[in-house]
Amino acid sequence: MSPAKQSTQNTGIQHWAFRIQCSIAVILALAFPGNHKLAAQDFPAPTLSYQAPATLTVGDAPIDLKDHVTTRFFDWDQDSDLDLLAGGGDGKLWLFQNTGTAQHARFASKQPIVAGTRNRWGSSYTGVLLANLIGDPLLDLVVSHSGNQVTIHENIGKNGTLQFAERGVTFEVQKNCQGRFDAADWDGDGTVDLITGSFGGKLQWHPNLGTTDSPKFGSGESFYSIQSAYNAHPRIIDFNQDGRLDLLLGNNWGSVTLYLNQSQDELSLRKSKPLLWSDGSNLNIREINGDDTTPELADLDHDGVLDLISGGKNGQVFWMRGIGLSSRVAQFKDLLKTNADKLGERLSVDDDFRKQVFGLLASMQSDLAGGLIPREAAAKLFSDLAPLANQHAKVLTRQKFDVENTPYLPMLAAQYWVVLKGALPDSIANRKLVADAIGFEAGYRRLLVDFGVLFIDNNMATREHLATMHQLMTAMPRDAWDVETITVAGWLGAGIKTQKIRSRSGINIFDLPLGRTENSFPQDSPRAGVTDVYLICLAHELAHNMLDTVGRKTRPDLFEAKFAGLSQAAGSDVIFKSPKSKGIDFPATKQNFQKLGLWDGVPENWKTAWDDYFKNKEQFDRSYARGNVKFFLDAPQEAFATLANQYFANSQLMLDFCKTRWDAGHRSNINQFILIADYLSGGNDEVPFYTLRPGGGLRVTTARLTRDEKNRITSVQSPSSIANFKYADQVLVGEFELAPLKDNH
Repeated sequence: MSPAKQSTQNTGIQHWAFRIQCSIAVILALAFPGNHKLAAQDFPAPTLSYQAPATLTVGDAPIDLKDHVTTRFFDWDQDSDLDLLAGGGDGKLWLFQNTGTAQHARFASKQPIVAGTRNRWGSSYTGVLLANLIGDPLLDLVVSHSGNQVTIHENIGKNGTLQFAERGVTFEVQKNCQGRFDAADWDGDGTVDLITGSFGGKLQWHPNLGTTDSPKFGSGESFYSIQSAYNAHPRIIDFNQDGRLDLLLGNNWGSVTLYLNQSQDELSLRKSKPLLWSDGSNLNIREINGDDTTPELADLDHDGVLDLISGGKNGQVFWMRGIGLSSRVAQFKDLLKTNADKLGERLSVDDDFRKQVFGLLASMQSDLAGGLIPREAAAKLFSDLAPLANQHAKVLTRQKFDVENTPYLPMLAAQYWVVLKGALPDSIANRKLVADAIGFEAGYRRLLVDFGVLFIDNNMATREHLATMHQLMTAMPRDAWDVETITVAGWLGAGIKTQKIRSRSGINIFDLPLGRTENSFPQDSPRAGVTDVYLICLAHELAHNMLDTVGRKTRPDLFEAKFAGLSQAAGSDVIFKSPKSKGIDFPATKQNFQKLGLWDGVPENWKTAWDDYFKNKEQFDRSYARGNVKFFLDAPQEAFATLANQYFANSQLMLDFCKTRWDAGHRSNINQFILIADYLSGGNDEVPFYTLRPGGGLRVTTARLTRDEKNRITSVQSPSSIANFKYADQVLVGEFELAPLKDNH
């Protein structure tokens, strides 16, 4: 069983290695993992937002192990504060006892950590943790060290003291692991497994095939195919305390990424989130830390919020204080109050101030989107922030801002709206509360209440814009797309270039007038396809959110079919990986091009050879309804969205157009039509057919579908025609017939 599937079995306390940091109560739970459950409030709150780093010291001097330090925190002396365990780049382990308090740590000079008389494990990079792996309820010493080895030393201490046997049990792990490792009961079978990183960036899971008394780790298998850019340092934690284990991953370049385990499928750990500085920018400590970031989490100041601690190549240890939600709210209120009269002006001229204000909102949004704020706390966040809209109406309510003089105010208001909306569970009633708080009326209010969409345009949309947007979005299957914000960047001024609105999901449309016409099909279409540019742009951008975002989870078969269509359009000379959704296999493609005499093998000439291959070839120009297939190979995210241009412009015309292309020998177009029709149908036997007219006129009809035993569409019956298909393989059409309905006049 794969680690992804096995992780769904996790229950109770599975990740003792993290919770060991928190308190004596946690230690007791670790000693008896089957008999203890701790309430969420016993643990410090997680956050994605951290203050600038401070160096941990002994006296006035920085802790310095000279080379490649790894860190763990544990109440070693059981005095209710956290002590530092560190591995160095020379194979030695060190204890820095906290002689201060839980609130104010003060570290004493280093003492060696030993197992009997053993005080060294190899001669290079070393990692350490304490875990109950051998029989009794005592915590054992686990060391990852040179020689691709992990060694466990049994705790033989008495009366709660930590004393480790000199002779250990050693296991082989992946190459170049050294100190890059963690331990957790990943598969939920009651035994602790190893998760290892490596210098090359690969992660592996080593299941414990032994017993609670006698561990035996299996050979490593890929951990969700996650690949870091060198020096992958894993920490396995239940970061958001939802009962599922997550991954915190440090890398060579100074950043730390969180992979939340939010679903039950194989992709559950692929949804990554970077940790952030307090200004909302991505956290990175390479400038002070050197290569190699070794993340650890602990509430080092005992303020109820987890802090980030990291060692690295330069041998020092850095503490980044986690910023709690209540303090961020208080800071935001204070900044608004203090600068109420000249907020717009100061945002324009003071870069540091702007980063601070936007950073507070961005970090709140990141924590909300990451599921890191419990519902009760999120509801309080809404009640704390909502009154600010009335108190600072010129700044936070919907209105037309002067983007020339105050280019950042519409962006600030928009980010504030996003946070308010994200703080409440999504429902019609809660959407109305948000609309009331921020002054959304008429068409803006309908878009928010009916669809949950914040339309952000600096109050520039006409009534006709809003009405036709609502009409189109009503006609699109609601479960096919998931959008929180729609932004018209061109109507928001220069501020949008330097300040991004952070949202869970959002799209940008162009500031086009309603009524501008567009010919949406090439000249060989059966008839001219004239439609409205503004609404085509909206449909296109929403379609980006359809298959590649929503459908990737709900219809993975169709997501894969998109790439099968791309492969068909590209032809056999372009070789795709398996599965095809992994993209083009460029090494194999280059080898094939060289064999065919299409490339001379000189790396500097590859781009030219690749570009030239697709030039002036009818098959590539006509493999998509619009544009040469090379564009979609280089930007596969555009493939489905561009199909939507045609489908929403005129679904019947697109079907007719596919038949014209089919008769001319172009086989890929009809497969693209079936792909979008199948997705919009939701797997059912009906699908909307659209006609978008200039000026926003929208006509929606229904086409009936029939399917075979493999759920493939075998016919499409529209109000004017019937199309029948037979398949050449699993997803691609081999026969295609189209005829008008006999009773159609």
